[in-house]
Amino acid sequence: MSVDPLERTEARIGRLLTIGTRVSTTLLTVGLVASFLMPGSSVARSLLALGLLTLMATPLARVAATVVGFLGQRDWWFVLYTSIVLVLLLVSIAAAFSGPS
Repeated sequence: MSVDPLERTEARIGRLLTIGTRVSTTLLTVGLVASFLMPGSSVARSLLALGLLTLMATPLARVAATVVGFLGQRDWWFVLYTSIVLVLLLVSIAAAFSGPS
């Protein structure tokens, strides 16, 4: 039985979102526990920062995976649309990091 390319792409994206969410949840939980056990610890702050970064990067990875999925399906209009969304996300992230602190 042949699997529809769209279903395969959706399954991969689902796995990507699940993994990203679980990794970020684990990092945040361990970082939170470490911050209670060792207040002011650089390890706890690093784990919390990494957990938040992973949580924020997960939707970005989802859009990038969607672009790749549509490329594989040769659905050029959706490649264009999702590429625009990806560029907008990247520009907004760059603007956030380069703004005044």
